[in-house]
Amino acid sequence: MEDTSGFYKLDGDLLFGPNEIIGPEIYLLRANHLEYTYPVDGWYWFDSEEQARTFFNLPEKTSN
Repeated sequence: MEDTSGFYKLDGDLLFGPNEIIGPEIYLLRANHLEYTYPVDGWYWFDSEEQARTFFNLPEKTSN
């Protein structure tokens, strides 16, 4: 089973960063994900893509 835990943000599309998010005013690390108060610039931590899709009210991902 694939590990889909990481940072997620809905910005038109569902964005995903498994290990870190780096931007002009943001730096999120996987190792510190429990220390942040979410959302951080729209980013959240989820233990799976399924949890992120449920939170953002998106349909389940279909496998082709």
